[in-house]
Amino acid sequence: MYKAALVLEGGALRGQYTAGVLDTFMDQRVQFETVIGVSAGALCGTNYISNQRGRTNDINVNYRHDKNYIAMRRALLRKDIINLDYLFEEHGDSWEDFDHETYDNSPMKFVVVATALMHGRAVYFDHPQGKDLVQTLKASSAMPFITAPQSTPQGLCLDGGIADSIPFEYAQLAGYDKIVVIRTRNREYRKGPDPMALDRAYEHSFGDYPEFVTAAKSRPTMYNHQADELDRLEKAGKVFVIAPKEPVTVKRLEGDTDKLSMLHATGQHEAADRMMAMRMYCESASI
Repeated sequence: MYKAALVLEGGALRGQYTAGVLDTFMDQRVQFETVIGVSAGALCGTNYISNQRGRTNDINVNYRHDKNYIAMRRALLRKDIINLDYLFEEHGDSWEDFDHETYDNSPMKFVVVATALMHGRAVYFDHPQGKDLVQTLKASSAMPFITAPQSTPQGLCLDGGIADSIPFEYAQLAGYDKIVVIRTRNREYRKGPDPMALDRAYEHSFGDYPEFVTAAKSRPTMYNHQADELDRLEKAGKVFVIAPKEPVTVKRLEGDTDKLSMLHATGQHEAADRMMAMRMYCESASI
């Protein structure tokens, strides 16, 4: 186990890249002292913490068109389009059930990131278990407008990516000088400004939470600042980034399972190509 933090960006089904990287880590028996996940990154992270190689990919590919798992109609009921309860229910021999025992007892600390409605800042949940795990994962991945805010021990929350899309600064503040970041976008990607209609929608729907509205409207600026800072830190040798070499064309709710399989395979191969360099970074003296 490396005395380092692993940071997992979100991105819905673009998380297939992350799943591929993590499967390679499990093949190589690579572990980190702390794993920090946002949205899809947190979902991938649970299966990494529970040491269930291939589980994320198997479910996303084989059950993508199962209405019990992913269905637009759920949005009409203000529920997550991706049914997280389904991922953690017992299904018996039909698929690989989540290994709660291994997850609970893992030597790796797991942190889930969400955004609090009340103050518009990121909140962090340390190794949630049982029902709290499912609820915090729901909060971390809850999409505004589509999903109702989720109740958590830190109040009502939505998508963690709104306030902290790539939480490497949390790892820095926790004292880590070795930080590995898995992106779901290529290094060159930057967000464009949100349309004014979206900003007005935030103001209309979340007017009772002005600080959350400010955070949501500022998300492109925050994200681009984080991407720029990661580039700077990577060039200085202070973080190690694994990111897709080419722009990812998989959509957030991609329905083409061949594309999902290919993105997972890309994550595996690119992680394998960078494994030696990552080990050298984690094992070297801090700069």
